[in-house]
Amino acid sequence: MYSFQLPVKAFPDKDTIEVGDTIWLEINEPTLIRDGISGEMINFSGTSNLGSAISFRYWDKLLSTWIEGAGRYEFILYKGNELKATSLSIEYRFIEEGGQYRFKVGIIPKEKGLQRLLFSSSNNTFRENDKCTKASFTINFKDTDQHYYLSPSYTGQTGLIGGDYYFYVK
Repeated sequence: MYSFQLPVKAFPDKDTIEVGDTIWLEINEPTLIRDGISGEMINFSGTSNLGSAISFRYWDKLLSTWIEGAGRYEFILYKGNELKATSLSIEYRFIEEGGQYRFKVGIIPKEKGLQRLLFSSSNNTFRENDKCTKASFTINFKDTDQHYYLSPSYTGQTGLIGGDYYFYVK
């Protein structure tokens, strides 16, 4: 079993946007990747099920809770494949191209308010020619301010890293 980190970047990296603006989410990483367990560089190319579900929520001030919100967006899929959409999330499969894992989607909010999106990890990922050797891919933001201070549960902690991203739509 391998354990990999797969970074995602959001741009433009703003904490406030307007209805109709586009936030791009992109993964562009080599298939030769460092295993978090052994520290070795592993060529994990040829995956057939590497992807993520991205969940979307908005903050309901009246109820003081997060509400499912995938329907509050339009999407532009540039690289990757859409697998399944629900009221909470959209599942995507990443593509492999030129020795890179690639994924790019634009999200366009249709409504105002505090928004949150979250990438799930990709567990039990395998290569088409080796279905026995599995890997987990933790998908976290890198080189992106995740705007944790916008979260109603923010405690002032710094240095947080995760697969979640907060922004306000005005």
